[in-house]
Amino acid sequence: MKLKGKVALITGSGSGIGLEIAVAMAREGATIIINDISEANISAAIERVREFDVPYLGVLCNVSSSQAVKEMFKSIMNKFNTLDILVNNAGITINDEKVNENYKKLAEQLLTTGKTNISLGATRNLTDVDWDNMLKVHLYGTFHCTREALNIMEDKGYGKIINIASVCGIAGGVGAPAYSAAKGGIIAFTKAVAAEVIRVGVYVNAIAPGYIDTPFLNTMSPESMASVLLATPLGRLGKASEIAPLAVFLASEDSSYIVGQVISPNGGMVL
Repeated sequence: MKLKGKVALITGSGSGIGLEIAVAMAREGATIIINDISEANISAAIERVREFDVPYLGVLCNVSSSQAVKEMFKSIMNKFNTLDILVNNAGITINDEKVNENYKKLAEQLLTTGKTNISLGATRNLTDVDWDNMLKVHLYGTFHCTREALNIMEDKGYGKIINIASVCGIAGGVGAPAYSAAKGGIIAFTKAVAAEVIRVGVYVNAIAPGYIDTPFLNTMSPESMASVLLATPLGRLGKASEIAPLAVFLASEDSSYIVGQVISPNGGMVL
């Protein structure tokens, strides 16, 4: 077992990629802390982790709040007295019906005329609230949890931090300016922190998945989904279970020479 004896916190692990990472790490013997903003999701995730007979803890916490994150880490330390692995996975999406409507018009125009003069209008119509929420959960949440984790990991001279970014943070996601900005910020943050803390034994890397078949994609229009599949040489969406083994690898000693890297399993969408 590659992670036996390690204590791992996976934020946003009540569903999707985070849940599959939690299950994969439990399979490798890690103690698992499930975090989510839904008690129902936490309970369901714990049922899956229980199968592997490892210690576990469920913590309700919105990572966009620095105070809530401090309380979560206090609970973790009270229960396990340490933290070895942090996966910053928690995230949200925006259901922008106007963007989906414009995407449909754009696709129809392209199909009929071969060209288009339609903008998706995502940025010009983006509200302060949606912009703030996106950055607070993804980027601020990653910072809040990383800061608390480093208070533990730097002092003991060991730790693995894995930030979940996105292909949108590398190439920009059309129609998703706030999400792209948040994920791009996570990528830059990963590199800066990795160079800062590696000398004391803390490894920081990022995974930047392509489009993965999770509830996150439920807000996409059929036209937008079709364009994603056309842009992906592999010709299909990824699976959360295809991301989890990479997180296990980065959390294990097998990745001992990988520092500050952004690894993007994306089916060939961005090479």
